[in-house]
Amino acid sequence: MSDYEYEAFSELNNRLKQNNLYLKLICVGGLVMHRFGMGTTVAIDALYEETQEIREPIKDTGDHLNIDEMWLNNSVQNMNQIPPENICETIYDFSNLRVLIPPLEYIAGMKLSSAREQDIQDVAGIIRIKSIDSPETLLRILDGYGFKSPDESLVLESFGRAYGMDWLENYYIENEEEINNRIRNSISNS
Repeated sequence: MSDYEYEAFSELNNRLKQNNLYLKLICVGGLVMHRFGMGTTVAIDALYEETQEIREPIKDTGDHLNIDEMWLNNSVQNMNQIPPENICETIYDFSNLRVLIPPLEYIAGMKLSSAREQDIQDVAGIIRIKSIDSPETLLRILDGYGFKSPDESLVLESFGRAYGMDWLENYYIENEEEINNRIRNSISNS
């Protein structure tokens, strides 16, 4: 899909314009990660208001470009919180289509919420790319984006995958008391 990204969005804009429709997309997942050199994507996950009027130009664009009709989908809509527009970057701003992406760290928060095996691996990649130096730094960033209390064990696992088990072991040794206090507080608040 990456080779066709501009072409697909441009074609979608033309079809929206023909139908006097306007669409704002906040793309998440694979498209955002691909922009940072992490993997490839065929389908674009986006958050948008889906109506029958909007579905038709999306499908027609896919047909015209001979790409899967689900090339653009909002199946993530019910699984994730919508990023605030003010933290997003506009990557395309056509006459009838505006395409935004949230920061890569926001994607890490979404992936920690999903917590599938590939998501944890993706979070590790984000940690490396953004040079996030500690779990506390990541948790502070995520808290600023409204992600409350991500599973700390998943955060630690992501850091272990990002920087290796030796890094994780050293981190634990250096921060053992603080980690144990957070675990005790977490258990007592449950």
